[in-house]
Amino acid sequence: MLITNLYFVRHAHSTYSPDELGRPLSERGMEDSKLVTELLQLERIDHVISSPYQRAIQTVEGIANYIGQDMELVDDLKERTLSEHPVADFNEAISKVWSDFDSSLDGGESNNVAQVRGVAATVELLDKYKGKNIVIGTHGNIMVLIMNYFDPKYDVHFWEQLAMPDIYKLTFFDKHLIEVKRIDENEKNPSNSGYTIYKSIGIKINYPSVDLDKETVTGEVSFENKVYMTVTVDLQSDRVQVEGSVMDLVHLIPNEHMENEYIDMIKSMAKFFIENKISNPKEYYENLATK
Repeated sequence: MLITNLYFVRHAHSTYSPDELGRPLSERGMEDSKLVTELLQLERIDHVISSPYQRAIQTVEGIANYIGQDMELVDDLKERTLSEHPVADFNEAISKVWSDFDSSLDGGESNNVAQVRGVAATVELLDKYKGKNIVIGTHGNIMVLIMNYFDPKYDVHFWEQLAMPDIYKLTFFDKHLIEVKRIDENEKNPSNSGYTIYKSIGIKINYPSVDLDKETVTGEVSFENKVYMTVTVDLQSDRVQVEGSVMDLVHLIPNEHMENEYIDMIKSMAKFFIENKISNPKEYYENLATK
């Protein structure tokens, strides 16, 4: 039997939007994707596979160009569908589905359902590319669900500490996982690793006011019960008013763009609330959780 190496690449940073398929990398993510290419150039890569989502494609297209191979898109390597609706508290939703592999949110995939399709795609690649070094551009949750199938120690706590981007080399003997190794340059330059604003660090976004008639939404970004930034979105005039700042929390998320990312997220949610006539987001999400 031959040794096959699968290099799972969690995509680099992307600015939040509801467009899962087309959401591109942020400016920072594009810079970090260059490091992904540099690291993988040392690994004698034979083929590059990717989720069809734009942020995953952009993260690994550099190494595909480097080896002169067309990228193969595999739909079952896309991120797990958490819910068909935007979730109020991403970390709480993730904790719920990881605590019970059969549970799912409204219109979303359970861990078991997502894991089955991810593992099936992985096994197919192991059969197709025996003895090769294969890069797989994918996403944090589906990547860890696949790893969890082969070794249960890769769980939600492992997911929480992932960076954006992140690279894990999984070495297989036939279809048996024999080694997992992180590919990074942290010893040389710790700042090269990205961070996700979804990391479970206690920052919350609440929406205390939604006025459907005036089409205005107010969002508050808080940490440990203190509001650091208030964002009011007026969709009729396409104006955004910001009071306060989250830059005092930069020690939690070393990301100079974090303030704009939270503003963009609140703008996207404001549009969702107004378009769907949701006047009480808290009640809306509580009702979703009981379905």
